[in-house]
Amino acid sequence: MFARLNYVDISTEGMAEVKKLWRAGVGGYDGLAKGYFLIDGAGPHTLSVVVFESEAAMMANESGQLKSVVAKVGAHRLTEPDLHFMDVMAEVQPGTTGDIAYARVAHVTIKPERLDEVAAGWPKDVASYRSEEGFRGALLCSVRKTGLTASVSLWRDRADTEANEKSGAFMATVDPYAEMIAVPPTRSYWNVGVVV
Repeated sequence: MFARLNYVDISTEGMAEVKKLWRAGVGGYDGLAKGYFLIDGAGPHTLSVVVFESEAAMMANESGQLKSVVAKVGAHRLTEPDLHFMDVMAEVQPGTTGDIAYARVAHVTIKPERLDEVAAGWPKDVASYRSEEGFRGALLCSVRKTGLTASVSLWRDRADTEANEKSGAFMATVDPYAEMIAVPPTRSYWNVGVVV
């Protein structure tokens, strides 16, 4: 699978309309595996995480269907889209199903020559989150050439994310890779506005 992460600021007044347009537009993408529209609290920052079944589908979308969605939300955009094309290196399914309302995105740069090692171990480490009732799944997305990586974990709510961090579980999934990390992780937190 392949993922496109798209950062863009949206006017808060237009956010409800953008969520409708995003659901309809992204939900109809050819080759779509899944998608999440993430919103930074009450502010304008958004992050679209759109996962495609193949790289060909992702690249075809960029030159076709994406342009249509970008045009439709144009009146509400405060910034131009900041697109990042990544390989989905690993995925962890949740232990339980249910609503997804919150996401944590950990940005880290892995030494490119060590990326496959991280991708091989990460699912086992993150699978430990399955014992947490609010865990709703995770993706490890990377740019192979640079090692730029985004670990996207999905949660039932903010309290579940905070509990994961307070318990030390998050750092337990980072610490084994300390020598493989070129730039330490920074975390961002998002409300989940739309899931397709």
